[in-house]
Amino acid sequence: MIRLVKFQCSMDNLNIGHPFRKAFFLILLSGLSYFFLDRELLPLIGKNYKPLLKAFSFLIFPPLHLVIWVGAFLIARLKRSHWTLPLFEIAVSQCLSIAFARIFKILFGRARPDIFLKKGAYGFHGFEWNHHYHSFPSGHTLTAFTLATSLSLLFPKFRILFYSLATLFSLSRPLLLDHYFSDVIATAAIGMTIATIVHIMTRRIHYETT
Repeated sequence: MIRLVKFQCSMDNLNIGHPFRKAFFLILLSGLSYFFLDRELLPLIGKNYKPLLKAFSFLIFPPLHLVIWVGAFLIARLKRSHWTLPLFEIAVSQCLSIAFARIFKILFGRARPDIFLKKGAYGFHGFEWNHHYHSFPSGHTLTAFTLATSLSLLFPKFRILFYSLATLFSLSRPLLLDHYFSDVIATAAIGMTIATIVHIMTRRIHYETT
């Protein structure tokens, strides 16, 4: 019980606006990348370190994290652990991030870098089922930054580490030519926003019902 009280008190002292401010900055940065950098950077991307990049990409594979965090929450819930609430936050954030990515990939229809290199197609093409037009948002990046934000809100002392790892792993996506840099930057902002909103709503409901 004492550990739980300390844990909850540490949450109350968080600066919730911090992820929102970062997300706003990233949205502006992604716009600059979309118009001025995305296409220009493609010829500079080599094929070195591809196995390492694929390993980084796998570490933020969305279904993998969904299984890990939902499973962890269910175990904590069965054991009535004091980790149930934070794991619930992470699991919900991961579920929402996957749903968001699946839906908006189709709705936006942004051509992936390989389509630009082969056909010159760039930008958003609207409703598209073809996975070659599912460049935005990046599901892997959404998983990485949703998780990094959730963990940063729970353990603010380590937020630099969490965001650094999320950035490192997410950069594997444009370097593998699966996404543009603007996709990753904007998706990072979305992931931070989703996790922060889930944290706020979860805490509010929890405190109102206890």
